[in-house]
Amino acid sequence: MGMWLYDDMPEMKDFQALRREMKRLEKEYLDLRTLLRDAEAGLRFDSDNEYLRAKVKYLNKRIKDIEKKSPRLADDHPLEISLFGPPHG
Repeated sequence: MGMWLYDDMPEMKDFQALRREMKRLEKEYLDLRTLLRDAEAGLRFDSDNEYLRAKVKYLNKRIKDIEKKSPRLADDHPLEISLFGPPHG
């Protein structure tokens, strides 16, 4: 066993699988948020468009489902800032 986490990372299959799954989930979340932004912008210009209304509703539902799976994606303050950012004060 190595001295640092990164020395053992090739041996940590579970950790690597978790990282891959989190990256996939974060990418899907970002893609959905981008699609929702574009759909809402289109809906502002054409408020009578039923297709865009349905798309916004569907994308909101998908985003809420992902936020239930991983609540840290919807946090106001990302966990990474708390862990690796400079202390406040």
